[in-house]
Amino acid sequence: MKLLVEGLDLAGKSTLSRGLLAGIAPQLALRRNALVLDNPVYLFADELRRARTVDSAVLGPLYIAALELDLQRVVTDTDATTHVLQDSLVGLRSYCYYAARGDEALAAKFAQMLDDGRHPVFDKAVVLTASIAKRRERLEERRRLAPHEIAEDDLAVEKDPATFMRMEEILVREAQRRYGSVVIDTTEMSRQEVLGAALEAVR
Repeated sequence: MKLLVEGLDLAGKSTLSRGLLAGIAPQLALRRNALVLDNPVYLFADELRRARTVDSAVLGPLYIAALELDLQRVVTDTDATTHVLQDSLVGLRSYCYYAARGDEALAAKFAQMLDDGRHPVFDKAVVLTASIAKRRERLEERRRLAPHEIAEDDLAVEKDPATFMRMEEILVREAQRRYGSVVIDTTEMSRQEVLGAALEAVR
């Protein structure tokens, strides 16, 4: 069984993944962004992204290399080829990022890699969305309760909401087209309601 949970920042994706693992699928191996554990290229690229020491023109090729290593290793990763809960996909999210910003060359490269036949498919998939207003509310709550958990990505809802929502529109479209994802708008839902809706979607 392979399940995919997608969604941009502050939609509730990581909370849902924890709920699924704890409540109904503890046998699933968790993969976050990368398709296999301990992908050194992905870890290096993500470290640079978080440190904001290089721009997206440099990061794009690094994430392409990370995805290529993923695709080479995923067929020998026993957990990833049997039972896995995939919490977002680096290839899909990178495609959406560059497509939303009009970088056609990098977006096309990620699309090619997603479609080249080596990328895993998923038995069930959900993609979470939320309004900008709700995401800002959740960001303020995180600032109060867990400021150390705030990532630079979370701030996009304040700094560039138009691009953020354009990226989400692309993510929803591509997750539905590629993986048949069920869309769950978490704006007016409690965590338990989101979990219930996701369970209904993946059954």
